[in-house]
Amino acid sequence: MNKNAKERILSAADELFGTVGFDAATTREIAEKSGVNKALIHYHFQSKQGLLTELLDRYYSKLGGKLAKALTQDGDIKTRLLSLIDVYIEFLVENRNFGRIVQREAAGGAHMERIAGHMAPIFSMGIQTLKDVYPKTQQGEAAAEHLLISFYGAIISYFTYGELISQLLGDDPMSDESIVRRKQHLKWMASTLLDSVEGEAP
Repeated sequence: MNKNAKERILSAADELFGTVGFDAATTREIAEKSGVNKALIHYHFQSKQGLLTELLDRYYSKLGGKLAKALTQDGDIKTRLLSLIDVYIEFLVENRNFGRIVQREAAGGAHMERIAGHMAPIFSMGIQTLKDVYPKTQQGEAAAEHLLISFYGAIISYFTYGELISQLLGDDPMSDESIVRRKQHLKWMASTLLDSVEGEAP
């Protein structure tokens, strides 16, 4: 079944915002790529800004739900925390334009505040979980805030800089094998760090 007009517009905008950027993409190009009249974009989204807003809201709704489910699933807390890496990477694999769109906007785009609004509850949940379970992360060099920022950067930069990484390593970082290796490496790092902060705070 063909996507309806609204979904085609969102799909076209997602691709163009991801490849050429929000500022460079035009509603005319989005209309042509989605096979609709440009007036339909304004009917459904009012403006190009409104189109990106809906894309971001959909992305973060999906991502937030997946991360919350992983964190509240059965199993010990370490297993659940490590599963967040799998879930986040799988989300980025399935939504290749997400990282590029967010990177551009987070670097000072008009939607930076909206992105921060979506990410803040996710970060707050992660920080509080770490502090509750691992008292050593309440402050100092192992502070939960910095641990989360470090792993957020380690995960998403692999996707936003995929083309550069390919040139640096001479390999396809997005191949199935490379993704598996990346997951294994990040989970090893996370496991090592979590082991180091077990026990009561000093």
